[in-house]
Amino acid sequence: MSPEALLDLFLLSPVGLVEVDEDGRVEVANLAARRLLTPFTRAGSLEDLFTALSNVAPDLSARVRSFDAPRGVIIENLELLAPGQHIGVFLSLVKVATGRIVAVATDASGLAVAQGTVSRLEQRLRAVEEAVRDYAFYSLDREGCIDSWSVAAERVHQWSASAIIGKSMTALLPQEQAGGSYLTDTLALAAHNGWCEEEGHRARQDGTTFWASTVVTALRDAAGETTGYSVISHDVSERRKLEEQIRDDASSNTDYLTGVLARRAYFDVAQSEVARARRYSQPLTMLLVDPDHFRDHVEQRGEAFANEWLRAIAWVCRQESRNTDVVGRVGGEAFAVLLPSTELSGGLVLAERIRERMQRHVFGGDFQGVRATLSIGVAEVTEPITSVDGLLSTAGTAVDRARQAGRNLVVGYDD
Repeated sequence: MSPEALLDLFLLSPVGLVEVDEDGRVEVANLAARRLLTPFTRAGSLEDLFTALSNVAPDLSARVRSFDAPRGVIIENLELLAPGQHIGVFLSLVKVATGRIVAVATDASGLAVAQGTVSRLEQRLRAVEEAVRDYAFYSLDREGCIDSWSVAAERVHQWSASAIIGKSMTALLPQEQAGGSYLTDTLALAAHNGWCEEEGHRARQDGTTFWASTVVTALRDAAGETTGYSVISHDVSERRKLEEQIRDDASSNTDYLTGVLARRAYFDVAQSEVARARRYSQPLTMLLVDPDHFRDHVEQRGEAFANEWLRAIAWVCRQESRNTDVVGRVGGEAFAVLLPSTELSGGLVLAERIRERMQRHVFGGDFQGVRATLSIGVAEVTEPITSVDGLLSTAGTAVDRARQAGRNLVVGYDD
């Protein structure tokens, strides 16, 4: 190739090319170099490359002086980003001979735009974390070790990022629970279902504990493989304290006859459960249990039988329910059972067990041989049903349908 052709190639190349001496003085620069590098210069001048780029690459001169080889690559693909602009350049310096250095600049504006977008997203995420002060955000690797820790997590869990990152999630559990299967069970459930929610004690760095609601979500790659987990944790100690007070205060919150929650206490717990179900998009179902022909039985057998029957209904409901379910007396003879994390289909199954067990119940004393049955309505929290009153109303509609169909039935509200 002739010298003229080489010169044309140098000047017209789409890649920026600049020849400088060891002090950075520019001998020649093509048009692409001036276009790519001028936005980074202090005064729009490329007479001295090292000085011109000192705002974004202050150590160019030092790196050139420290390069002792007669020729070779001094810097390869140094990333330069123009402050406040979507302009990026990859800069390489190549020593071609003693006293002769060629700077190669290539366009990296796409990278600059992407990094600007990432930066804005990070700023928005930090703003969200600050706004949602009571919710901790952190992430785990596939083995359950913490690999990121937000400011909100420091505030809620009172562990610093430097102290907790790299530790197993079990470090957040009280010592008596840390050796169990909590971590493997939780991660396995999240990996299988996509996410899981649980509540339990969490330990702060100083050893004190609090009650937390935790949602663990599996993170997957394009092939669907689990690569890690994101975690949202919320301190619900006050809510739990309220629930315990409601359950423990027998004088005002427990029905004196049956031992289950009285109406007001039941509503307090139910409202909290409805709010939690809506916040985490969890299923929640209610059973409304109504004794068949209750008034007729009372007229025939008296108040003593009424009390015996009500105690039997409460006992059957508690026997068939889980520890996490909430049983309450919500009317003169009506009972309600709240089933957290349970869809309508699961509520129908439990309701049928309660109905069958009551039908087989054997009364003692003067009431041997009396057959008593129940009509049960089942309703689930859905978009139009978003309150305790709404659940009771729709479950009541289902009870009415059971009565109309002959009683001693379970009917689910699915309109």
